[in-house]
Amino acid sequence: MYPHYDSTTFRNFGFFQQPEGSRLYAPGEIIFAEGEPGDFMYVIIEGEVAVTLDGRLVNYLGPGTLFGEMALMDKRPRSATVTAAVACRVLPLDTQRFETLIRDEPAFALQVMAIMTERLRRFMEDEVKRLRLQQELQISQQIQMSLLPKKSPQRQGWEFAAIYRSAQQVGGDLYDYIPTSDQPDLLRLLIADVTGKGIPAALFMAFSRTILRAESRLSHAPEEILRQTNRAIIRDMDSRLFLSAFLGTLNIKTGHFQYANGGHDRPLWFRATVGRVEPLTTAGLLLGVRPDVILPEAVIQLEVNDVLLLYTDGVTEARDMRDEPFGEERLAAALQAAAHCSAQEIADRIAAAVTDLTSDTPQSDDLTLMVVKRVKRVNPQSDQL
Repeated sequence: MYPHYDSTTFRNFGFFQQPEGSRLYAPGEIIFAEGEPGDFMYVIIEGEVAVTLDGRLVNYLGPGTLFGEMALMDKRPRSATVTAAVACRVLPLDTQRFETLIRDEPAFALQVMAIMTERLRRFMEDEVKRLRLQQELQISQQIQMSLLPKKSPQRQGWEFAAIYRSAQQVGGDLYDYIPTSDQPDLLRLLIADVTGKGIPAALFMAFSRTILRAESRLSHAPEEILRQTNRAIIRDMDSRLFLSAFLGTLNIKTGHFQYANGGHDRPLWFRATVGRVEPLTTAGLLLGVRPDVILPEAVIQLEVNDVLLLYTDGVTEARDMRDEPFGEERLAAALQAAAHCSAQEIADRIAAAVTDLTSDTPQSDDLTLMVVKRVKRVNPQSDQL
């Protein structure tokens, strides 16, 4: 952000050798903070300062270096925070004194112009890089969104809905509906979460989706599909990222639901006959951790008005301003309260409950919901799904 110059930059000007009005700062003392008015620019006489932006270190500046000049010129708030890295002495220059120096010391004016020109050049280079990265992120986002279902499936006797919100432009959550060509009564439900964020997580997610879909064509057993996916991740991905995944096979006509869980958050099941929410407790290890994993399968029977909720930890770990998480209890209560609604309304109400809790707190993780509701029994004689 601030170009660094040799310590002799301003040493040729006599008024810096015995600088009147210079100030001494102790190590760690803030000279000015981001957002403050820019009433002074500064020249470092002795010592070194640290420049930070949003708490992130961006530069160190030493003796003879100028900083804070842009805010003084354009009358805008400080764009960064400057702190004494060691004991240092700096010379503040307000607008009047700066204009006097410019008028009386042409060489000083040239030095300042050189610094500001260099800073502007670097800013333009950074802006070009930022715009290029922004464009690449937009393309990555379009590619990722193209991998997610365009719409929820339509099946007689069932309702499906999903909501996906990425914390960044691209993310590591995945959900999918995978039909089977040889047995049209079966529909696979998949939800997964990569242990990471941004472009690396999105790339890992795209790879995992490809493997999961390929393995789904070779086997109907969720446990076998996840085990083979795990082996492919171990074999082909040189990465420290891992994948949590829940995969189930739903029989549209019978309501039979067979599933396996690879380290994913426990789906919730609203059982209409008893009027309560229960978690699906069967679970195994994350995918990508070790070559051989045990992923126990389980089976439930979904009846009319039952609701199945699949989600990622971006739902339960969403936090309010006091750092209190939404949590599984709130999620279960929200599902219970909305279970009489349609699948889309259930998803919308749960997402709204998360938003109400987090309020102005920035979203820190991807959020994904899948809702499945059985609304009536399917006529065994009907082939229209």
